[in-house]
Amino acid sequence: MGTSASSRGPGAGPDIPIVPPWVDDPPGQPNQPQPHPQPETPVQPAPGGPGHAPQQPPAAPQQPQVPPQQPPTPSQPGRWRGARTSLGKFAGGGDGRDKHLKRGLGHYSRSGMGGSRNAARRMGGSAKAASVLHGALTSLASGQPLPQELGIDPQTLAGRTPVELADILVDAIRPIDGTQDAEVTRDSVARALSDILVQHNDLTNLTTEQVDQVTASTLGYDVAHRIELDVGKAIIDKAPTKGEGLERLQEMKDYIREVVAAEYAAERARGSVVGHSSIERISREAIQQTFEVFEEEAGL
Repeated sequence: MGTSASSRGPGAGPDIPIVPPWVDDPPGQPNQPQPHPQPETPVQPAPGGPGHAPQQPPAAPQQPQVPPQQPPTPSQPGRWRGARTSLGKFAGGGDGRDKHLKRGLGHYSRSGMGGSRNAARRMGGSAKAASVLHGALTSLASGQPLPQELGIDPQTLAGRTPVELADILVDAIRPIDGTQDAEVTRDSVARALSDILVQHNDLTNLTTEQVDQVTASTLGYDVAHRIELDVGKAIIDKAPTKGEGLERLQEMKDYIREVVAAEYAAERARGSVVGHSSIERISREAIQQTFEVFEEEAGL
């Protein structure tokens, strides 16, 4: 994918929401319509029998009540100022670099994204992609059919090399649609699969621990990419040289990935039941907890 640090990131202002309106709400959120149980059809007595009365037409089924969509939260002017200032100091070197890195990430979450919950909502697509990847690798390891949502014909997998199989999974999990989010997530999935292939050159025979490693790695790459796109330019601009700027940028991304991996492992350990919905929930929680860690370590 190459560096995306040249991106100036999203703007700010009342017309620019923190979470774009096209981002889906997490499952179970109040903005989503909840199904209502259908009313039971009353048992009618036999015609002419005791208690006979003219039959009433059955009541029309109630329609689900869809709560009004809440307006998106607008971003505040200068939303990135704190993050860019602290990350610029981190890039400049000297004492306190670790402190400036953590403050920059804390400001990114608190001011730039409006808090950890909004940050997790903004990256809901990452959690979904990670859970689909987890399901695909689990199916391959157990010899079960791949999830139908992937749309992969099993016959097309015969005789494929591990790298070719990885490419097929990337295309199925996040097809190209011309959006920046799709490009970033495709790159994150590809990197996570490439990492595991260095350790174990067979995607059809991964252990449970290895599948979780790939899932956490996908999330880590995606969170790091998102932050790089939004505020990474501040690091490049403020570093003494471009080479040092790229080193600092990689240092920031490595740290982000470490935090995501730790939070994913903690969330994963809390539940024993594994399925598509549970892994997506775990992934969302891991992302939110990551941003909460950023805020806590920044002292915000």
